[in-house]
Amino acid sequence: MIGLPRTQPGPRALAAAAALATCAALAPLAHAPGISRDEGRVMGGAVGEVRAAPLAPLPTPDVTAPEPPLGRAAARTAHGLFSRLGAGHVRSLRLGTVAFAAGLSALLAIAGHGLAGGAGAILALLLFWLVPRHLHAGLLATPDVAAAALWLATAWAYRLAQRAERPATRRAAAAGAGLLLGAALTARTDAWLLLAALALHALVAPRLAGPSRPAEETAAQGSPAARGRGGLLALAAMALLGPALLVASWPWLWADVPARLAAAFAPGRAPASGAWDFLGAALAGRPPARYALVVTSLTLPAAVLWTYGGGLLHALARAVRALARRDMDARDDLLLALAAAAPFVASTAGVAPLAAGVRPWLPAMPFLALLGARALVVAASWAWAARRGPLLAALAVLVLWPALRQTIHAFPAGASAWNELAGGAPGAASLGMQRQDGGEAAAAVLDLVNERSRRGARIWWPRTAPEAVNAWTRDGRLRADLSRADGPELADLAVVALDGASRDDEYRAWAALRTARASAGAYLDEVPLVLVYARGGAWR
Repeated sequence: MIGLPRTQPGPRALAAAAALATCAALAPLAHAPGISRDEGRVMGGAVGEVRAAPLAPLPTPDVTAPEPPLGRAAARTAHGLFSRLGAGHVRSLRLGTVAFAAGLSALLAIAGHGLAGGAGAILALLLFWLVPRHLHAGLLATPDVAAAALWLATAWAYRLAQRAERPATRRAAAAGAGLLLGAALTARTDAWLLLAALALHALVAPRLAGPSRPAEETAAQGSPAARGRGGLLALAAMALLGPALLVASWPWLWADVPARLAAAFAPGRAPASGAWDFLGAALAGRPPARYALVVTSLTLPAAVLWTYGGGLLHALARAVRALARRDMDARDDLLLALAAAAPFVASTAGVAPLAAGVRPWLPAMPFLALLGARALVVAASWAWAARRGPLLAALAVLVLWPALRQTIHAFPAGASAWNELAGGAPGAASLGMQRQDGGEAAAAVLDLVNERSRRGARIWWPRTAPEAVNAWTRDGRLRADLSRADGPELADLAVVALDGASRDDEYRAWAALRTARASAGAYLDEVPLVLVYARGGAWR
């Protein structure tokens, strides 16, 4: 399944093609989305480091908001390289994420090929990337896609350590699993839950190994006990090397390692009431534990959602059958299901980062895409084995075409995309759900602001990160003569990004600028995402 002990030319070629295609698709689009407050913090840290020295050590993060270092390090390194090659400021900061996205695509191709052949590889890639919010995450300088790639890579290395025939390969894979988990922790500290999921898998896997093999085959491949010890060795390496790599790469921890490690791994603070308000009626009277499932069910394109769910149910059914009858090897099924469940558990437990949409549990999605791809291949074989190819192609079009249309339609506002079950953007807005992520929708009105605002105008950006405004100015997307105002009373213009939770910023703009009529705005399916209010004479 995930990674073959010796990857054949077919999977290797698919992996290389997938990585190159991902780079070719994402790099030209990387400048288009807006900049959220989360991404602004990453960019702000990276830009400061670049100005000092492109490869300088990371400065100590703010102790009030410790963040793992990988996101800033990737943005800093990409900026130091690609800005010298002529890439724009924002694009170069985001190309680090594009590199991780290419790695994720290569892993999906290898894993999908091992699980369901070439068709499984291609379907896994499309099932992941043809989702508006997944594509959007792949274009931002945030650590979410890096975390997804590293979670999958860690599971791959663990599986290889558990399955490899040669002892040397098992040891190398175990060490790789430890280092990869450490890298995942530097992206997001909730990756420790993947270690717990893999430990549970190691406990149950011997009962899912399928029928016993002949003695001569067992002797040739190594005893099951020896191969099982490879999995335990991987777990030990992950438990030791993972935290060690995290501490070595995160200077913020060095001042007081025990206390700050405890703080880094502690459950996150409970979301403020406003963080849940955008769910409106969808979560009325329900516990926050259902938050992740509700948001997932309302953001993934419906056909992709059913495919993910069908793939997960298929894997669980195979695992149950293997436990009861022991007539099949279902270790991979359990591995994918547990790895997919871990990010949802992290979000429910409060240890995942607080973020909009599916970003807190994005590392689950590659595993669900793999299971969904295998489910489509199996369904086509079961339904009509003689015409499996054409039927699989028809199923793929049925599932992926609506997702492709939604992705194109929402771009570049992927964080504002809601699916058919939510009623699209209008239905989500009527439920009071979040319209955009952290002020990023302001990017959609930059051209109008440049064209229509008077020279030297002062602009109030109430929900947009200061780092975003600085980045747009540095990139030439915002006129250099326009200055930032600290409040609407001192402003000539107000660019108000709407999130569906509160209209206080709009009311302040109305009162200060003496108008309730927007001069301009950006919309998705007639739902306003950002509105521009202007003082008399400031808008031409």
